[in-house]
Amino acid sequence: MSRAPENPAVSGSDSPRCSCGAIHRVPIEAIVIEEGAFDKLGAFVRARRWSNPLVVMDANTAEAAGSRVVRELASGGTRAATLCFPVRHGLLADEASVGRLDDVLGQTAADALVAVGSGVITDITRYVAHRSGREFVSVPTAASMDGYASGVAAMEFHGMKATFPAACPVAIFADPETVAAAPPDMTRSGLGDLLGKATARVDWLLAHALYGEGYCPEVERRVVGAVAETASRVDEILDRSPQAVPLLLSGLVESGVAIAMVGSSRPASGCEHHASHFWDLLAAQGHRPHGPHGLQVGYATRFAMRLQRFALGGSVAKLAAPRPVPDGAEADAPGSWFAGHGAEVRAVMGEKRRFALDHNSAWPRTAARWQAARAQAGAAMDLFGLVTAALDAARIPAEPGFLGLDRAMLETTFRVANRIRARYTVLDFLEGQDRLDEAVEAALA
Repeated sequence: MSRAPENPAVSGSDSPRCSCGAIHRVPIEAIVIEEGAFDKLGAFVRARRWSNPLVVMDANTAEAAGSRVVRELASGGTRAATLCFPVRHGLLADEASVGRLDDVLGQTAADALVAVGSGVITDITRYVAHRSGREFVSVPTAASMDGYASGVAAMEFHGMKATFPAACPVAIFADPETVAAAPPDMTRSGLGDLLGKATARVDWLLAHALYGEGYCPEVERRVVGAVAETASRVDEILDRSPQAVPLLLSGLVESGVAIAMVGSSRPASGCEHHASHFWDLLAAQGHRPHGPHGLQVGYATRFAMRLQRFALGGSVAKLAAPRPVPDGAEADAPGSWFAGHGAEVRAVMGEKRRFALDHNSAWPRTAARWQAARAQAGAAMDLFGLVTAALDAARIPAEPGFLGLDRAMLETTFRVANRIRARYTVLDFLEGQDRLDEAVEAALA
């Protein structure tokens, strides 16, 4: 595929408006996922008149594509500087990696950045591009995550993962054979990340139905279409078909475009991502090994679907006024799990309290309105059967023990992971209805 996003960067009073009333600005000029993509990358850089781009990669992605990218740029007369992180495993989007890129950027006086890699390389590059005011191009080497097109970066500072503003790429160039040749677990990870959009969608609709949070059906359509098409071809993708794996990458990029359209990760990230980020925190504390982001998201999606079925499938037949969001010492109840991050947790819960107060007037106060809210959010669960089958095919299980996460860790996760992000999800709903413990027990039964 080779295209520009359907909603390109626009400005001015005559700009097209979405059906939700917003003007969506997506500053991505080209998305190229096809044979010969690196040739087009070289032409794009020359047309951009970048004289000294910095190519960022690691030891694995240098072999997969980075060296070819540098050669292609050189063949067209563009001498690129390079930063190759020497590690093959364990690179983090943390203070050390950002500092290294800052140092090289200062030494080379590069006028643009080219990220050759998957999640961590892309997040480091987009974060530094945003801070330094430079443009960057993304060159995916695996269909492993949805962040290639987004304008936020998941950074792991002080051991706790958080989302920060970052630059959208001005273009994306991917070679199908390179993507299909990525390690199988990276492709499984991409499947897990994309399939997790099914529960993120329900969380978004739930917040919209209960609190009137802003919602865009056009953005939702993009993400749902990508999930459904990918899930229906999961066997071909897992067979590493050069035709099907780029379809997965296209779906992941589409998810990132959706994030860019609304200016936040809301269309693509719900309680399943909060669980994954909590597991990253456990890994940073030494309680478990680090796991691939997408596999974690896919695993969390298993339990998120069960929690959402509990919340919207009839177990909460009568809606009560929500309990106040925990404040002060009560917000710190999870204790040692967030040791050293008390200020961040209190800030998250404070923002949730403000959200609940500011949107209180939208809360359904009659049985009929609650039934309407259940129907609106619950209809999105029709996708769960297809998602479950795809997770089965990807060997992402539904029982405790996967990725070093036993039952006790899972119980803790879904009781406290809503303190990771200031975003309303089914976990906040169930806690507000005083049904979270019961729902978690049912989800892990």
